[in-house]
Amino acid sequence: MGLTIGEGQDGSPLRWGKWDGHALIVHSFGDEDRVLLGVSPSGDRLLTVTHDQDVLAVHLVADGSVMAELNTDVLPPHPAFEDENTDDEAQAFFDHEGGFVDENTLVVGTVESDEEFGTGRHWLVDAVHMQLIDQITYPFEVSGLPKALGDGTWYTVSNLDRALHIWAL
Repeated sequence: MGLTIGEGQDGSPLRWGKWDGHALIVHSFGDEDRVLLGVSPSGDRLLTVTHDQDVLAVHLVADGSVMAELNTDVLPPHPAFEDENTDDEAQAFFDHEGGFVDENTLVVGTVESDEEFGTGRHWLVDAVHMQLIDQITYPFEVSGLPKALGDGTWYTVSNLDRALHIWAL
């Protein structure tokens, strides 16, 4: 079982525990503050985002080691962002939601950081090499965060929570 302990501005330590048949064994992911976003369909890997929401990482469940990372500096600014304003607030950051669409593909969002400029964006990421695949283009405006199901699909909820939209690659 994975558990992120939200401590507000003080951090978010991640714990990973399992029952070995005799005792509950709980591991810490070092001194890093990581928010658990998802577990791969095989159960072998974890997806996390740093407390500052600037780095996604895929970890091995066995020992917590980082297999690959993706930094937000690869994300383009929101299309509605005015280029003359160069403060850090225009830099996109990853949301506290996302996960494995399938064993090798992630879906993540930058909805929270995009809201100042317009519609939030969702991204597909190669989970093996942690490379940005592309921004997701939907046939109509989608609000909210993407939630991965691990079977090749993910879903979004409409703005007024009246509809559930299921998406596939």
